[in-house]
Amino acid sequence: MVKQSKVYRSRSRKYDKITQEERVQIVQMKENGSTCREISEMMNKNIKTIQSIKSIEKKSEYADLKKALIDFGFEKIMEMQQIDKRNSKIIGKQASKLIKEQLEMKTSKFWNLIPEQKKFSNKRRIIQQIVLNIVEKVQNVIQKNNDNHQQTTIVAKEEFIEKKDEIPNNFFVQPIPPQIAKAYYYLMSLLIPRKNIYTCLQ
Repeated sequence: MVKQSKVYRSRSRKYDKITQEERVQIVQMKENGSTCREISEMMNKNIKTIQSIKSIEKKSEYADLKKALIDFGFEKIMEMQQIDKRNSKIIGKQASKLIKEQLEMKTSKFWNLIPEQKKFSNKRRIIQQIVLNIVEKVQNVIQKNNDNHQQTTIVAKEEFIEKKDEIPNNFFVQPIPPQIAKAYYYLMSLLIPRKNIYTCLQ
């Protein structure tokens, strides 16, 4: 009897794993007026687990922290002019450093967004998710900027070709005035022996 009581108390302190289908069922049962204890007995689940489920969609306890750090990391990386933003490894390294620094500082504005029971726990998985999101966001912006630049270059080239075609052919080849032609031949006669003038002009 003592062992059974210990097992029950041990189990009551833990949360049971819930599938998405079970989550939907629990929410619907609550909406229909069932109490948490009734649902717990019916589904053979810990009552604390039933009490913790508030909606069909499961919201991560780190959701607000992740969003804030992703926006922070993205802005900082975009401000770094010296790094190659096309290189995902370089971006990831810089982003990881930034995020770790913020999560380790108790004076950081992000410290209060960390769930109280997780403030001193290992956050490696959360950091990885944040860094991956920052890398993806930065590279999407860089790719978009490159596409816009290429499109602008193509349009500018097409406009130049169109304007070039509008220029008359005789714009580039103008007839030489007779006075200039005479002066040219006169200078040539001074520089070249007379017997070779006609040879040069042929």
